[in-house]
Amino acid sequence: MHIPRPARLAACLLLLSAAAFGCSEDSKPDPFDADPIKIGFKDGRPGMSVLTGKGDYVGFEPHVAQKVVQGLLHRDFTSLPVTTANWKEALLDGKTNHNKVDLVIADISEQDSLKNDFDLAGPYLQTPLGVLLKASDSREVNKAEDLRPLAVCAQEYTTAYNTLVANGGRPPVTATDLSGCIDRLDDGTADAVLADFVVLQGIAVNSGTGTSHAYRVPRNARIGRPQYLMMMLPKGHRKACELLRQAIADYLNDTDWTTTLKENLGLTDFTNEEINDTFHPVTTSVGDRCSA
Repeated sequence: MHIPRPARLAACLLLLSAAAFGCSEDSKPDPFDADPIKIGFKDGRPGMSVLTGKGDYVGFEPHVAQKVVQGLLHRDFTSLPVTTANWKEALLDGKTNHNKVDLVIADISEQDSLKNDFDLAGPYLQTPLGVLLKASDSREVNKAEDLRPLAVCAQEYTTAYNTLVANGGRPPVTATDLSGCIDRLDDGTADAVLADFVVLQGIAVNSGTGTSHAYRVPRNARIGRPQYLMMMLPKGHRKACELLRQAIADYLNDTDWTTTLKENLGLTDFTNEEINDTFHPVTTSVGDRCSA
């Protein structure tokens, strides 16, 4: 249908005006890159995050996503797989609005080097490094020095690996993923696995059959400084980062956070005070975690 030139000109001016000044709240840019938000989770971390046969993720981190993203921010999300090796590329792949994922919630510790390329929202959990041993291994491992005589496996590109290198002792046994480290433990090429306590605890309590577990995590082992687990966004998403940070802070005050952590990780012998002292992070102001 032919539209007279004056009418076309008026329509163009109207569109330009709307683009420049905004007509309503709906015209404001979305702080996230997609609707629904695409969230990356890791698989193979019982208690923390596991991909089910139905194609969804279960565990503490997917539950946090439901409470924070859906419950407090009222946004839908879809779940996609990421790994320790590829989560950075998944967030940074392509131009704005063309990332493979918009947000990653996958046991990623806060590091200053990450702040160059990512906005960090949180923390939603803090955890010391823990040690995974075979259930039949009764040796005492409570501090970093206890690991020096042992062949300890750690994933490459992780805080655990860097901690082992700095600790001295035997060179780390390496694997590209956590399941590879568990294979080393099973075949005897490693005596122990070093990773975040919460991740190893989830693996241990979900191993074996019934109450007879294949692995154990020494309850009092505290290796290195606490790790602060953060939600990761591509750099330049300050508004989304701030929204997430505040929602996380609100959720941390909900008793559901403590209950869910204890249930998913089998921490039933920990008192609520111990849970708070060991795993409950203290949220801070945005600082340089959320920056444009």
